[in-house]
Amino acid sequence: MTCYSCGTTLNQKNRSAEHIIPNAIGGKKKAYNLLCSECNKHYGQTIDQVLANQLGPFGYLLNIPLDRGQHSKAVKLVTASGKGTHYTEEPTNEQYYLAAEGDANPFKVVIDDIDYHRSVAKICLNFYLSKGYPKKYSEKVIAFVKGESKDRIFHYYFPSNEGVHALGEQEVSHIIHLHGDRELGVLYAYIELFNMQNLIIIFSYDYDGNDLNVTYCRDVVKNVELTKTIRLGLVRHHVESLRYTSAAMGRKMEVRLERLIHIINKAQLSN
Repeated sequence: MTCYSCGTTLNQKNRSAEHIIPNAIGGKKKAYNLLCSECNKHYGQTIDQVLANQLGPFGYLLNIPLDRGQHSKAVKLVTASGKGTHYTEEPTNEQYYLAAEGDANPFKVVIDDIDYHRSVAKICLNFYLSKGYPKKYSEKVIAFVKGESKDRIFHYYFPSNEGVHALGEQEVSHIIHLHGDRELGVLYAYIELFNMQNLIIIFSYDYDGNDLNVTYCRDVVKNVELTKTIRLGLVRHHVESLRYTSAAMGRKMEVRLERLIHIINKAQLSN
């Protein structure tokens, strides 16, 4: 086994326990065959910290148990209305906000930050490689995670068909779904974080391996793994024509965010 980032052979001294999904947002599943301790530390202090800064406050508001460390400081949700937020057909840096208590200048949660998307891609890469699937189909994602490529391998994706999976009324979960189609030659990952950051990460358009349909799901509030069946129904031309974002998808993301806020408010009122 070698570290997928630096290529160092992993052994008992240098291997590390890598969270598939960062601990800062409630990730529990770990693997020891992915990164050496130095690379794990590097990503933890850089791109994973960016993701933690953006999504970690939701973990605090949901009181998600962490393996170690503490949640981000107390925050309050601030709606995007009145902040000049608007959706265009081009990527936008302004989606919604969180603010520290008493802070008149809320900071953006979702931004067009390449390091944020590198960390999301790393989650999908971690899951794929932890399953022992061939590394050759993930080279594009590895290069993106390492910062060697700035190709847009990620796309926000909020399916028009709400029957992609059964979402429980009070469920808040992280989902990773790998789909590989040998006949169509495509391999991609679909990911949901808190069921409201939904993206597709493109692994390969030259896939000739075994067909894959593998899903991992964890309810971060109940702290249990769930069995999920994901039905995306995407064929190759659908994947190739995905846009980075759009007005329609922006509105759907806002609906997902409002659902999450409703669950948070309900939980806090019951405490």
